[in-house]
Amino acid sequence: MERSDTAAESGESIAPRLAWGVTAVVFTGICLMSFSIVLDQGHGPWATAAAAAGMTALFLLQMAQFRLAGDADHLSLARSILAAQAVLAYAPIPYFEMGWASMPIFFAGSAPLVLPPLYGWSCFAAVLATDVAIHTAYTSDWTVLGYAAATFTVFGLAVYGLSYLRVVMERMRAAQQRLAGAAVARERLRFARDLHDVLGYSLSSIILKAELAHRMAPTRPAQAQQEVEDVLATGRQALSDARSVAHGYRDLSLDDECRSVRSVLTAAGVDLRLRAEYGDLPPRVGTVVAALVREGATNLLRHSRAESCTIALVQGPERITAEIVNDGAPGDEGAARYTRALGDLAGRARALGGSLTAEFLGGERFRLALELPLEPLRAGPHRPETGARSVRRPSRRHLA
Repeated sequence: MERSDTAAESGESIAPRLAWGVTAVVFTGICLMSFSIVLDQGHGPWATAAAAAGMTALFLLQMAQFRLAGDADHLSLARSILAAQAVLAYAPIPYFEMGWASMPIFFAGSAPLVLPPLYGWSCFAAVLATDVAIHTAYTSDWTVLGYAAATFTVFGLAVYGLSYLRVVMERMRAAQQRLAGAAVARERLRFARDLHDVLGYSLSSIILKAELAHRMAPTRPAQAQQEVEDVLATGRQALSDARSVAHGYRDLSLDDECRSVRSVLTAAGVDLRLRAEYGDLPPRVGTVVAALVREGATNLLRHSRAESCTIALVQGPERITAEIVNDGAPGDEGAARYTRALGDLAGRARALGGSLTAEFLGGERFRLALELPLEPLRAGPHRPETGARSVRRPSRRHLA
């Protein structure tokens, strides 16, 4: 983990250094081209040194603009630097003439960074027009003037673009941080959802069976022993499920959930009628249907006084529908608590192109219905496991 974190931090630090290096190289090249013209003009050593100092100052000021670009907290400082750039860009032109004519490029490229867009680009256009006017004092060749204008425009935009690179990088970094935060939030939500799916039902089942075993122990020790064994099995399964959640995978078995719900609701004294008619479902579809069965049973055990419950799981040619109807639902005061955990299940259903309906019916009845599309490719018909605790697959006539 430490190695991956270090690699990530190294990757984040390379980009700013690379951008700074590219910007410094380009700005240095512009200054050296102008300085070579100053050298060709044959000025004395003091004038040449002054030109070198002035260009160095302009370079440093432009690098400062690169550092401050997009920083609203230092906007006043950036504008002060822009004023200093304007002075250094134009004051030496009368003395160095064409040797200094390219230096306003830095001022033109910085203006759109620190001024409002209208004023910044108007300033850029004004500097371009001024540069062309300066060149007309030395030549009337329109080809040369056009070349000078095009060169000034390209270099000015390059100065602006390279300086604006910091803004782009900061926005990209902020976007990456937001995406990383959103990914962490989604993962936390997934973990909380899976943990709720795993432990909510299991703990309810353990408590119910433990209470049942406690009541049976004095008079029916053999049945109490069976309930204790069921508690141990449920506890071991809950531990295994919690570990699977911690490792990032969790596919619920619809068969297992049906068997478990039948056992728990029967032990709770609920008259359960289960209709299960489905084939081999795609894992994601089967998991959501199993989660619905588990969540419906958990709600029934925790928040209702149900005496009867009907569960129907029916697979059609293209869709599977699941419905849970129970009596003993809470009144208006308990409705919010009864449906609080269903929002995430509805989101999972929508993610698969399905829908979830939760509604209170007359006579203190509650209906939870799920409809999901099936994937185009499906395996053959599902066959229930054999044995005393297998899930029966009643036909339609078995459901009153």
